[in-house]
Amino acid sequence: MKQMLGAVAGALAASPLMAADLPARKAAPVEYVRVCSTYGAGFFYIPGTDTCIRVGGRVRYEFQLQTPYTRNDDTTGTRGLGRLYADTRTETEYGLLRAFVRVDVARRNGAIYSGTATRIGNAFTGTSVDYNGTAQTQVVLDRAFIQFGGLTAGRTQSFFGFYQGDLEWVGITAGQSSLNDLTNVLAYTATFGSGFSATLAIEDPVEARNAIATAVAPAPGLVPTYAYTGSGAPDVVGLLRYDASWGAAQVSGALHQVRVGEQTALASGVTPQGFTPSTEYGYALNAGVKFNLPMIASGDALYLQGTYTHGASSYIMGNYFGLGKAAGWGIGGVGNVGMPDAVVAGAAPGDLKLTSIWGLTAAALHYWTPTVRQSLFGTYMAVDFSNSAFYAANGFSFAFNGNNPYRDWRYWGIGTNLIWSPVANLDIGAEVNYVRANAGQGGVFSTISTDPPNWIRKTGDQVIGRIRIQRDF
Repeated sequence: MKQMLGAVAGALAASPLMAADLPARKAAPVEYVRVCSTYGAGFFYIPGTDTCIRVGGRVRYEFQLQTPYTRNDDTTGTRGLGRLYADTRTETEYGLLRAFVRVDVARRNGAIYSGTATRIGNAFTGTSVDYNGTAQTQVVLDRAFIQFGGLTAGRTQSFFGFYQGDLEWVGITAGQSSLNDLTNVLAYTATFGSGFSATLAIEDPVEARNAIATAVAPAPGLVPTYAYTGSGAPDVVGLLRYDASWGAAQVSGALHQVRVGEQTALASGVTPQGFTPSTEYGYALNAGVKFNLPMIASGDALYLQGTYTHGASSYIMGNYFGLGKAAGWGIGGVGNVGMPDAVVAGAAPGDLKLTSIWGLTAAALHYWTPTVRQSLFGTYMAVDFSNSAFYAANGFSFAFNGNNPYRDWRYWGIGTNLIWSPVANLDIGAEVNYVRANAGQGGVFSTISTDPPNWIRKTGDQVIGRIRIQRDF
């Protein structure tokens, strides 16, 4: 054995092949992630490209306490929300190319349950008796759009709004709300210089529908009901905006097609007769101004806004009222008033009587310290129905009818929130709101089950408080 090992060692020692003579392998080049400072903090280059990307998200917890009216009403509620987004940007010879996507997933229970989210297809609710109508999971494609030069295409906020409840949590003010104004859009924005810009957009008309009410005099054996029918013309939205160091100002308008058809016949054994009221066009107008107030404190601002709609209710209904039903709005005992886009009135097939709504909003933001800020906001809104709609829903009678939801009514609210940010991107705060509704034409029968039968209420109010803890990253 010793002789064999010696022979092998001798052969290796005599061999001219050395380690230095072996072929060398080159290590693959390492491409480190590079920071992209062009678009602000958080962006980096996607390796191998000239595209910058930022990935981030949000986690939020909310607890709500509100006035109940019966034992069955929710007094408290909670929401847990998670958000993820990706923002990519590339400079091209034609200008900026941007793609942005953001998804929110939330669990909403009790007082924060959203009937609107279920009605418009953004959430699914529990089905058992203990969960139906009080527990839901919401999945929202909040943003998914491409920007190329002045072109915007995809899913994002409507271009109609200006102040969209930006300083609020519950969302009580009149005007298009950032919480329920998502739409699919194709838009072009032209920049003229000196702070002026203009946008023309076509937006999905289905997203802007509220509801159609039926108050048609029945034909023999037939009581038709009506609703929006197949999607026809898109909503057309235009705006003119001015931005300056002192703030910003904007005027905008929207054209909305009210196209309805007969959906069902309530009379037993009777099929729909195809009654179709003539198509009408509703519209919305908005004017808003923002004043920056650095002379008070850095970041302070004041918003003033006025909105008018005729047959286009979704452009003024804040998050407090939501979307997707003709009646059953209101507050407390005044809980069966209407905000439909239109009421079909008269003899079948009936005429579309468009609903008019106008509202005023003011909101202010103040920084008490760099880490403590407070918002204060207030609103007033008036809902007006035509006499034809009111009397049709009243059975064409001049006698009082407390069940008639299509009466004029008024709404106002005020709220404030206080937020502490002990570290960057962490908010801890509380908000309180007071809202009130006043029903016209003699009031309505109370919707509070513990009230006596046919009890008439002309006013209803509610206090809503909410706590929020939120972390952005």
